[in-house]
Amino acid sequence: MRIRDKIFINNKYYQKLEPFKDIIWFLALFLIFEFIWKLFVHIGDDEKILLVLGKDLTRYTEGFCLWTAETIFWLIHDVLGNHNFFINGTILQFEDSIPIDIVWGCTGLKQLFMFTFILTFYFGPIKKKLWYLPMALLILLVVNILRLIFIFYIIKDPFPEWFISVNEWYNNRTWSNTRENYYQFYKDWFNVFHRDIFTWIYYDGVIFILWLIWEEKINKPFSRLKAKISD
Repeated sequence: MRIRDKIFINNKYYQKLEPFKDIIWFLALFLIFEFIWKLFVHIGDDEKILLVLGKDLTRYTEGFCLWTAETIFWLIHDVLGNHNFFINGTILQFEDSIPIDIVWGCTGLKQLFMFTFILTFYFGPIKKKLWYLPMALLILLVVNILRLIFIFYIIKDPFPEWFISVNEWYNNRTWSNTRENYYQFYKDWFNVFHRDIFTWIYYDGVIFILWLIWEEKINKPFSRLKAKISD
């Protein structure tokens, strides 16, 4: 095959991929960040522990965890008037519900770093990134607080009876009518929403929407203007 033919074929493939290059680069950055995070960041034996390159950096997250817990308490207890909602440090709970400790994994810290990484290396004018990034991070913080508040209201009451059979299958548990087992199933009920359903909505949904707004409202108009000027 001649070099000219190879160039033609490469151009042909490039033309086919051209309409999807933006979403491809977004997904590539998403996966690159995930790879870097899994490589360097780990949870210790206790969920509170944050290990980066094997070094314990938990103390740097304690203030953020406390701020998150106090903000949730203020909104549920003071603003919404639920006086049966209590706080003890970073531990929150409704009366007769399970206590939930707000650790660094609950704060949306990873998502904040993720979106910062994506927008930093994504296409678009740097000057506009300087105001869009702080605004997007603030939105992520607010959405995470609302996510946690919604979860606290869900677990305010005990898990429904149908969850027992679902949890036996989903988490490979065995139900027995003991206090310890009941508490474990209650924690699993919390984690279904905290780690599974709402984490993916927060992860994929909000981050994707923030990227889409950047792409459609800022990057594409900027690219069209740039192309028009160069012509």
